[in-house]
Amino acid sequence: MRFRRRPKFAVTGVNFPVIGGGVTWSEKTDPRAIRAVSERSAAFTELWKIAQDAHIGMRNNFDKADELSAVHRRLNILLIEKSPALEESDVELARDFLTALSEFIRLLRPLPGKSADRLRDDIATTARRPSMAAGFEGLQESYSRMSRYDELLTSRYREVVFGETA
Repeated sequence: MRFRRRPKFAVTGVNFPVIGGGVTWSEKTDPRAIRAVSERSAAFTELWKIAQDAHIGMRNNFDKADELSAVHRRLNILLIEKSPALEESDVELARDFLTALSEFIRLLRPLPGKSADRLRDDIATTARRPSMAAGFEGLQESYSRMSRYDELLTSRYREVVFGETA
């Protein structure tokens, strides 16, 4: 006569009740996906800071417009280091913004050094009407183009970093 063995069961994922509720198992998330989102967010934040530092710096002091090449150098360094984390459209948006900013500043402050100081004195004393390199319509068009790129960059920043949708 043979005795029958009872089958043994291995318990691996059991939901035990806990006071106030039950324990639930969450889906496994891929740590690589989380890391990719984090790296992309960090890279876009750096891109955003470069563009906005240039924007703020030039609006505070028009004489810093000549330092725009340093901003492009910082942008190129960022692209070399973080290009896999950034989308090409994001980089193009930042470049378009910096180009529009440069054009606006160039139209607003066409003269460097002593010539710019003389123009500022003319404006301050209002002795004579200062000569403008471009008409006010061209200046307004340039400003609205720069503002549009700034709004697009801001919207994209909120989407990439904070997950907001437009």
